[in-house]
Amino acid sequence: MSQMRKFDYLQLGVAIAGLLMFIFLAFGYTHHLGYIDWIDQFGFKHIREPLTPERSWFFRNITRGGNTKWTALVMAITAIIALLIRKIDVAVFMVVNVGVFGLGVMMLMKHIFHRPRPDIYHVIAQGGYSFPSGHALNAVLLYGSLIVLVHYYLKKQDQLRYAFMTLFGALVFAIPISRVYLGVHYLSDVLAGFSLGVFFLIMSKELIFKYRTREVFEYAINPEPSANHA
Repeated sequence: MSQMRKFDYLQLGVAIAGLLMFIFLAFGYTHHLGYIDWIDQFGFKHIREPLTPERSWFFRNITRGGNTKWTALVMAITAIIALLIRKIDVAVFMVVNVGVFGLGVMMLMKHIFHRPRPDIYHVIAQGGYSFPSGHALNAVLLYGSLIVLVHYYLKKQDQLRYAFMTLFGALVFAIPISRVYLGVHYLSDVLAGFSLGVFFLIMSKELIFKYRTREVFEYAINPEPSANHA
């Protein structure tokens, strides 16, 4: 129990760090502080350049993994499967993360901050506001949620589990990067969406599974009570 509680506190620290990072970036943008411009220029210089047909093709396709319709579809399919096998907590986990936080809170935040998109060439057409990045937020919440579920439900299938976790982990980072390259987001937008997503993901996991993440998932895999939990 002491090891699990230490693990939970570590996650809580990461969640709080994510929230603080979001506040730091939001405060910097609303008060026009210099570090926001430095972050944004760094992103354009080191991520966006050079613009090439090959890189544009790659990032145009990668960014689709964070589109609203796609994330809503994956959420719905996962939630339906979870309900069919009577894993209500898993269904709630996905709907809260992707539906409430990834789609609902993201729209609210964009209308609060009203940040225009970068005034540079956009590789793809994109409307709406810029801060925070909805694709970055969705990437963390959708694929991060799937990483959590794969990690525990495929516990006895290491190769398959690691393959899925590697794929989803790559998307968590590649989708936010694609937004800067495509010219539709500043790096500060992406970092804000990413850090807020980390906060929501960890807190929803801890709260929905009632601070007993290890026991809940181990019970789902092996319903026979073990000596450690007797």
